[in-house]
Amino acid sequence: MDSRLRVELGAKLTDALRVQPVSRPWATITTWDDGFHTVTSARGHRIDADETVDFGASDSAPTAYEHVLGALGACVAAGMVLQVTLRGIVLRHLSVEVSGGFDNLLQTGEPAGEGTAAHTALRVTGSISAEADDEVLRDLWDRVVSGSPVANTIRRPTPVVAGLRIIDPGQEPGHATR
Repeated sequence: MDSRLRVELGAKLTDALRVQPVSRPWATITTWDDGFHTVTSARGHRIDADETVDFGASDSAPTAYEHVLGALGACVAAGMVLQVTLRGIVLRHLSVEVSGGFDNLLQTGEPAGEGTAAHTALRVTGSISAEADDEVLRDLWDRVVSGSPVANTIRRPTPVVAGLRIIDPGQEPGHATR
């Protein structure tokens, strides 16, 4: 990024009113499509999800679990880009690999608690090439991973408040009325 953009970005991050739009409540709408395939709309962007063939699905898109891993990787990558940009460090390459496995995937749909499905641990591994000392890059990496909003959402208990609207037959969105 050029120095003008770096200065502008730095100014935005020190002004609480300019950061507010990024802190806003975020919302998505996920709609069942067919089989296990769903389509999520996020600010006009489309995110497809499906299950694997192992679950009898068509495997037409990443699973919801892979989207969680991808969200963490994307957040950490964006944080690193932000930090190197603010410091004027030239970034040549950055990739973030996130992996994890479940302890008991067969328990989906059961009430949350001991023994329900969850990732056992998430491993986040970065690869970077940049014009900075190794110590500087490792320090930035540690700060970014520990401060990642997505990592912190996963890492600490985040309440999930659920509700359900029952729609009368014939009143489904997109259903033609007579």
